Amino acid sequence: MATNKAKILIVEDDLDLSEMLKAYFNVQGYEVIVSAWGEPAVELAGEMIPDLAILDIHLPDIDGYEVFNRLRASHKTRNIPVIFLTERRDRDDRLLGLELGVVDYITKPFDIQELRLRVRNTLHRVTVTTAENPVTTLPEGEPVDEELRLLIEGERDQDDIIIAELRGLDSFRDHYGYMA
Repeated sequence: MATNKAKILIVEDDLDLSEMLKAYFNVQGYEVIVSAWGEPAVELAGEMIPDLAILDIHLPDIDGYEVFNRLRASHKTRNIPVIFLTERRDRDDRLLGLELGVVDYITKPFDIQELRLRVRNTLHRVTVTTAENPVTTLPEGEPVDEELRLLIEGERDQDDIIIAELRGLDSFRDHYGYMA
């Protein structure tokens, strides 16, 4: 069974730092996309739907708070976990970021191993929580795929298997919203 690489969007205007992070996380097995500006980052997030975003607050066009707010305003990107990685060390800045809903707030300079572990742990939490549909509370994703594999390969005692697929739900949800 093929494994999909987790996608990380890094929004950082320091090109040396963003290239270092991209190279580091690529070696860790992640697919990494980088943006130095906030506006293009919001567009990229809507197109690629990353599994995680690492976001600087100081950006050349709009600040990281605005990027975060725009991600939360879109039904396509509102559930992307965001880690602020910033030089803003003030307590008020940290509290504002955490109050907005970022999953973590890391100040520069930072320990790359610590960042790696925080990214890994965040992605693990997201994977675990998305195994159940929040609306129907039915299992979905990898647990369902694994159970179907076991059924198909005969490792489960079942006489009948019913597989139903609804197509176009992503387009419907994108147009009408998640709750519809």
